[in-house]
Amino acid sequence: MPTELIAEIALHATSGRGAPGVLSYHVPPRLRGLVRPGQLVWVPLRQSQLQGVVLRLAPVPARAEGLRAISGLADPEATLTSVGLQLAAWVAATYRAPLYEALALLLPPGVGQAAETTWRATPAGLAAELGALPERERAVLYYLRTRGELGERALRQALRGSDSELRAAYADLAERGLISRGASISPPRARPRHERLARLLVPPAEFPAVLEALHRAPRQRAVLEWLAARQGEAARDPAPLAELYAATGANAALLRALERRGLVAIESREVRRDPLDGIVVPPDQPPSLTTAQRAAYTAIVEALEQHVRPGDSEAAAVGGAPVFLLHGITGSGKTEIYLRTIARTLRLGRQALVLVPEIALTAQLVRRFAARFPGQLAVLHSGLGLGERYDEWRRLRRGEARVAIGSRSAVFAPLDHLGLVIVDEEHELSYKHDASPRYHARDTALQLAALAGAVSVLGSATPSVESYQAARTGRYRLLELPERVGGGIGADGLPRSQTLPLPPVRIVDMRHELQGGNRSIFSQALQQALEATLARGEQALLFLNRRGAAAFVMCRDCGHVITCHACSSPLTLHHEPDAAHGAPAAQLVCHSCGARSPVPVICPQCLSGRIRGFGVGTQRVAEEVRARFPTARVLRWDRDSASGKGAHGRMLEALLRHEADVVVGTQMIAKGLDLPLVALVGVVAADTGLHLPDFRSGERAFQLLTQVAGRAGRRFAGAQVLIQSYNPEHYALLAAQEHDYKGFFTQEIAFRRETGYPPFSRLVRFVYAAENQPNAQHAAEQLAARLQVQLAQRQLVGWGLIGPAPAFIQRTRGRWRWHLILRAPATAERETLAALLDALEPLHGWSIDVDPVHVL
Repeated sequence: MPTELIAEIALHATSGRGAPGVLSYHVPPRLRGLVRPGQLVWVPLRQSQLQGVVLRLAPVPARAEGLRAISGLADPEATLTSVGLQLAAWVAATYRAPLYEALALLLPPGVGQAAETTWRATPAGLAAELGALPERERAVLYYLRTRGELGERALRQALRGSDSELRAAYADLAERGLISRGASISPPRARPRHERLARLLVPPAEFPAVLEALHRAPRQRAVLEWLAARQGEAARDPAPLAELYAATGANAALLRALERRGLVAIESREVRRDPLDGIVVPPDQPPSLTTAQRAAYTAIVEALEQHVRPGDSEAAAVGGAPVFLLHGITGSGKTEIYLRTIARTLRLGRQALVLVPEIALTAQLVRRFAARFPGQLAVLHSGLGLGERYDEWRRLRRGEARVAIGSRSAVFAPLDHLGLVIVDEEHELSYKHDASPRYHARDTALQLAALAGAVSVLGSATPSVESYQAARTGRYRLLELPERVGGGIGADGLPRSQTLPLPPVRIVDMRHELQGGNRSIFSQALQQALEATLARGEQALLFLNRRGAAAFVMCRDCGHVITCHACSSPLTLHHEPDAAHGAPAAQLVCHSCGARSPVPVICPQCLSGRIRGFGVGTQRVAEEVRARFPTARVLRWDRDSASGKGAHGRMLEALLRHEADVVVGTQMIAKGLDLPLVALVGVVAADTGLHLPDFRSGERAFQLLTQVAGRAGRRFAGAQVLIQSYNPEHYALLAAQEHDYKGFFTQEIAFRRETGYPPFSRLVRFVYAAENQPNAQHAAEQLAARLQVQLAQRQLVGWGLIGPAPAFIQRTRGRWRWHLILRAPATAERETLAALLDALEPLHGWSIDVDPVHVL
């Protein structure tokens, strides 16, 4: 007799009110052999159905009475591997998230479904006297009698009652036997796409006779002739019905008539939604490697061959694979190292994962990767449609694609035979997810590699302070590419790498410009450089990390700044096209919550009419360039202008085809883009963000300036970089001017050691938001007191608190924010931190961010 099993299942807790995280269920006989760890299943809970993931199976214990059975499988393909289950458990434990939330990150996009309770009137309810019922019950029953069976969501929207009132009404009516409960399950938001096709079944030898028999059915005859002409004598591939209908004017009834005669077969096949469809892939011409590139490549390949054995099973990976930090200056050829090590990984029978920080960067890298690995690449990022992501996920799960490239969430791609993990621009803060689970994709990728026994490569021209310190102390292996390389052709006609100098960087002191009477947003030096660049037919890139036309709007009489009604953030002035008149219309936009409002004509504080915008944004810079250089083709590249699907790819293509002379953009253009025609980079306002109350502000400024400077002169000498600043003596700017990462690191690591910030500590940030400030302050002070008690009771030496205090952005979406920061030694055990945080639970209303990338 087969052993009876129980399954421990992590539940989709948000599907049911008060649902616990993990419960045990009986595996019914019909599902034995089908249910396995990692499987997505349906289970009953109370009177509803929830989705859950099977964590483990075990024999039924002696005392297992009353266990309910698993209802069924949700999606046979939605099965996680043992590595995936371990990774989700690590994410949940490390970042303080419900286990199912972490597991859901690894499931196919759009596969999640929700069960909703429905109600319908019984025969007794249809005949009942409505006037005898209380008002709320009468409204519910009347609505169900007139509309039929409805879900609780629809009833709530229609009757506009509170949840507690409606629940009481449902219970009363059900007890009277007037309504009965049911359930409905929403369809998955993504599923395979199929197209219907027609196949000609008539053999060529019989075709003339069949056409003769149809001489009185000209439309049917026309369909057969079209199919025959399309398919030819040898090719018998079916034709899409949409194409057939358009060409012949046929319809479904006519096709069914031909099908009944046995002349045509109607078939269905799955159609892949390909993210690369329509993308022009350049020819692949791998250049020769420089000495430094070859040394880096050799080191990674030796690690691959030592730690990643050829084979197809998960067990083929050998543990203890190293982590490499590839520190290469901008334009030093890191991508070519990625491509070659991936090729070696594929020859070992393994798969590779490549993470990039921005969708904009994905668009360019995808072309190079698609050229090198045709048919083997899967692309995953939020800019794709849900169906595209679903199809790419399934290609990876089935092993049809062996290289996954994408932004943050691609770290959860279903790669069962992983051999290599690459995190490009590893320093980028956008790798941190800003909603629960608040995972860091770089750190999660390293954990994934450790679980799979894969080799890891972290690449950057400006590594994070934590990563470079790890390389200095031996935790990571440091590989360096100190020379910039450009493309060239050797004497044998093959691509060759040639060294190029980094562009010279000049810092322009804007205080002197102001003293000299120049109140323009452009210094004299930048104006002259722009004019010369455009005259030579070259491209210029202007960088400003702020969107809009003006940073804020202020009254020049009383100093009042217009702020968002729901946030403490100043509203930013935008000029947006007026749909009715075609002219730009001024609007104020909150960059925190997205709220919009008209620009006031008079000051709401003192009623003065002297109100105007101050500061600049990318929109204002673009307008200024057009005004000064009317013939220049200006492209603005920021979150406002690149919001549509495929927008980043289109903008990149416009630059590469030299359809723009000047590009004005925010930080998304500073992240690894290879723009070969850019000869001038101008940083309009280097001081933006330089003095924010955050321990990473100096590091962030240096990284941005170094990265954006690296966009210039990537194919030729003679490029230049101009940085405008009111703080030209700042150490981050001076280090960026010299392209001196090590000099910057020396100063920054001393600051971190002195102040006790990472990498010399670990931080946990707690944020509480309330509708009024006293409540937020009270909650923060209470939690601080509880934390102090816990630290004292556990005798945790070297641990401490920063705060509580108002958050830098004090109010957002109508809620006041207070925060406090727990600081633990860098050597603190994960289990010690977890036990401390467990002792604080429940923390209702608190946002907890472990290892935050900022404390604003």
